[in-house]
Amino acid sequence: MLAALTTLLSAPAKGQAELPVPTKRPERPAATQEAKKLPADPVRVYQSSCPALLDGTVTGKIGKPLAEGQCGERSPLEITALNGGDKVEFSQTVTMNCKTATAVAGFADAASKIARDIYGSPIKTMVTGPGYQCRRRNRAREGKLSEHSFANAIDITAFKLEDGTTISVEEHWPHMTTASVAQEGAGAEVEAGAEPKDPVERAGNKEAEFLARSHAKACEMFTTVLGPDADAAHRTHFHFDLGCHGRNCTYLLCQ
Repeated sequence: MLAALTTLLSAPAKGQAELPVPTKRPERPAATQEAKKLPADPVRVYQSSCPALLDGTVTGKIGKPLAEGQCGERSPLEITALNGGDKVEFSQTVTMNCKTATAVAGFADAASKIARDIYGSPIKTMVTGPGYQCRRRNRAREGKLSEHSFANAIDITAFKLEDGTTISVEEHWPHMTTASVAQEGAGAEVEAGAEPKDPVERAGNKEAEFLARSHAKACEMFTTVLGPDADAAHRTHFHFDLGCHGRNCTYLLCQ
């Protein structure tokens, strides 16, 4: 009886076709020897264009990606000149990322206007460092990497005007006296009649006024502006960068 029941359950209903038995999936053909010999696709490096380079705000070209340990920049620019209201050349090719190059172009335009206001002559050349350098802050052996390590900074040591005037940061900055520096370092109150902290107020000649006003203008354009008042490491030059400060990258450092 059990055998008859099994036969009945397995038999197709009247008028119903038998279900086909699924066939075994065919195996994939093995890779041919020729296919095995094909070289792997090279790793492609994706770079980003820079609007400032495309519209002529800066003169230069995009360089090869930089990679040195933790340092580097995927789309570095090799800049030779800045083209605002006045064309300002660099003393050497400066390697920067796009956002820094754009900010420096804005600074050069503003500083050239200050030079016109004071001297009646625009800036012709800015004497700078190379921009990108894989190193730590202030060239220390330990500590955080400098923004130079990410092509995100520039150092400026001097400005040359079209009329032949040369303005040196080290020589012409309105440096504070040793007594004033020591007093500030000790955390003491600045006495009445002592040198003002504002470099613009300390400026006693055209060169000092130009540098102080240009420094103040830079503080509106970069997140970090360091000059001779900052520390001994910056006594000879201006350092500008767009590094992130604070939890939301909104803190500005202007010294």
